[in-house]
Amino acid sequence: MRITNQLQNRQNLLNYQNSAVKNYDSIEKLSAKMKITRPYEDVGIYVDATRLDYEATTLEQIKKATTKASEFAKNTDQTLKDFVDTLDSFKVKLIQAANSGEHSTTSRVAIANDLKAMREQLVSISNTAINGQYLFSGTAVDTKPISSDGSYNGNGNNIEVLAGSNLTVPFNIPGEGLFLGRDNDYAKQVTTNITLINKHEELNPQNANEEYMRLTDEIYKFIGTDYWTGAKITADDKMNYTTDFNKDAVKNLPPTVFFMQGQRPSGESFSTKFELSADAKVSDLLEQMGRAMGNTDTNKVVEVSINKDAQIQMTNLQNGNEMMSFSLFGLTAQEGTAAQNTLWNTNKIRETTSLEEIKQAVTAGNVHLTSFIGSPNYVNPDGGAATPTDYDKLNFATKGATVQNNTSQIVRKDNSFATNSTRLSEVAGLSSGQIGAVGGGNPNAAGTSLANADNLILDVTAKNGNRYKATIDFNGTRIQDQNGAVIANYPTITIQQHPIQAGQADYIGNFFKTYWNEQLAPNANPPRQIGNQAKMVETDDLSFKEINDMLTILANGDLDKMQGKNHRNPNTQQGLNDAYAAFEETFLQASVSVESTMNHRGLVTVKDKTTSVTGIKIAMYQDHGDKDYPADVGTNHTKSASVLSFNKNDAVIIDRPSIDLFADLDDMIEAVFNGDFYGNANGANPRTSGVQGAIERLDHIMDHVNKIHAIAGTNSRHITDTNERATTLYLNVAEVKSTVIDADYGELAMQFQNNLLAYQAMLQASAKINQISLLNYM
Repeated sequence: MRITNQLQNRQNLLNYQNSAVKNYDSIEKLSAKMKITRPYEDVGIYVDATRLDYEATTLEQIKKATTKASEFAKNTDQTLKDFVDTLDSFKVKLIQAANSGEHSTTSRVAIANDLKAMREQLVSISNTAINGQYLFSGTAVDTKPISSDGSYNGNGNNIEVLAGSNLTVPFNIPGEGLFLGRDNDYAKQVTTNITLINKHEELNPQNANEEYMRLTDEIYKFIGTDYWTGAKITADDKMNYTTDFNKDAVKNLPPTVFFMQGQRPSGESFSTKFELSADAKVSDLLEQMGRAMGNTDTNKVVEVSINKDAQIQMTNLQNGNEMMSFSLFGLTAQEGTAAQNTLWNTNKIRETTSLEEIKQAVTAGNVHLTSFIGSPNYVNPDGGAATPTDYDKLNFATKGATVQNNTSQIVRKDNSFATNSTRLSEVAGLSSGQIGAVGGGNPNAAGTSLANADNLILDVTAKNGNRYKATIDFNGTRIQDQNGAVIANYPTITIQQHPIQAGQADYIGNFFKTYWNEQLAPNANPPRQIGNQAKMVETDDLSFKEINDMLTILANGDLDKMQGKNHRNPNTQQGLNDAYAAFEETFLQASVSVESTMNHRGLVTVKDKTTSVTGIKIAMYQDHGDKDYPADVGTNHTKSASVLSFNKNDAVIIDRPSIDLFADLDDMIEAVFNGDFYGNANGANPRTSGVQGAIERLDHIMDHVNKIHAIAGTNSRHITDTNERATTLYLNVAEVKSTVIDADYGELAMQFQNNLLAYQAMLQASAKINQISLLNYM
């Protein structure tokens, strides 16, 4: 076989290239310190190395993120510890203030000032910022969470850190839960604020000391001389301690009829009246109150007791339930002189169903009223101070430029506070007997119908002095099918200006809102729906936004485009659009100077934007005519009374599942400043439970903060553990990755040396072969 120079050169070149590639690969692997530098060299090594590299990168990110989050969580934990310590000091001072007999006015005020300083310290702690980020603002870390007035400005969102693949861990404590949270292991507690005095014992010439009523005392003892009118006492001298109250005499004393209304733990509003004889016990009164609230022989929903200050306390036995309130007063027939022929007898008391009639009789002195709750700081729409016969027909409280009611609107199905988007039907205390077809028979159903509820009155004195009466008829417009069955209800609103003239109105209409037409605008780029179209709001869909929008218009005092219009049940789309346009233009004009909305506690809050002290006055109540109470006597006879109540003269709250931390602390400090040691209708603030109630409320707040502190500690520990685990796993992954992909320097060096020797041998062999020719054989 003949070997040509061309073939020989080609083979030499191939050998040279192969040897050079091997040498280059060896040098490249030594330089990269890896077994392979290209995926195709070993697919198994490449796949394992890539996976391990991803895991290592993820763990590195977790290490960095959790290191930063750990510092944030540790600072939060320490700040909450400082917060708890300050609350402990606050409680010590509050307990010191509760010892009413030990302090002069100067001493008490000094304690109140100490409490105020601690409150400011708590605000400062709450506004702690680390590296420019506030700890308790939720995700709004650049917003100071607590204003000087104690209001919260942040949000309730958690900041989360990556703790693994598709796994995040929260590391902050949102202030919404800390300062405005809810504890479902706490119950609502309320109390009357009038101490029951043993008036019979006041007649005892042997006893000059005031005595409080006890559980075993009889009813006649807290009525005492009021079984006679003042005129009779003047004519015949006062009643005798013994002869007028011996066993036979007590049996002949008239019974007392107790009038009670409020809201049961089920959320159902009720009114009832029950009768107790003069020799019945206080314990019998408490039992009847419990039955009115829903207690039975086999099931209790509330606990009713009398405290050491002879005030009636009621506790909701369902923890986490915000819905329980009551109002109570008693009526007793009196014996008068012959000239007093207008006195009510017991039958007249039993028959009455009207609060207005009772109020007039009490004012005229025709019947004796026993008060359990007093709120003389409340004012009725006519400007008079509230009496025990005023239940919820009362003006909202005014504080500076803000007008606000006192009764939180609570959603029955989940005990949450109402917002602007909440429907009235979701909070209404309707009983099963009032539920329409929409409700389906479930009093907690979101669709409970308001169609059978009494009219809601909005009595508003505007900022310009105009006074309006707006009547919302929940069954104002009914749509019937061909068989006459009602298939839809729409509320109507009629606005009249004082002085009211029958048959005349400034505005009559339904409530309207807009929706987007389903049609697309032709040839639009990008495609969009055709503009706003109006529709009437159904009764069950009427929301607090619609009510607040109307309050904004009324409080501004200028109906403007709505003036003199009748927009009730427009029967064309254009009519609906015109009605909404008239409302919207008036509302937008009014909203420049007045704002009405629901706050975080479900309270209607109206703010006058143009002044620091507003003249706006608002009352919202239902008009029951003369049917405030059922006709029959007995707790088995009830009616629904006010299914919507906004400002109530009811029992004072001691504690409730939800907290408003700084507002609660402010109430406690005010009680100390004013010397309100317990609930007192004649105190500086009749609506406080006093220092005694404040201590119980503070215990709840401290427990709440301790729970949050525990969560912060758990988060901190979790993040620290995550960081340590990520560090350990990173090292393990790095070690495994090194085993899989990292080169063995000795092995690579030997391979390189062998490849180099082979390369050199190839070069020498090629040189020798290239020297051979025919001349060597000649």
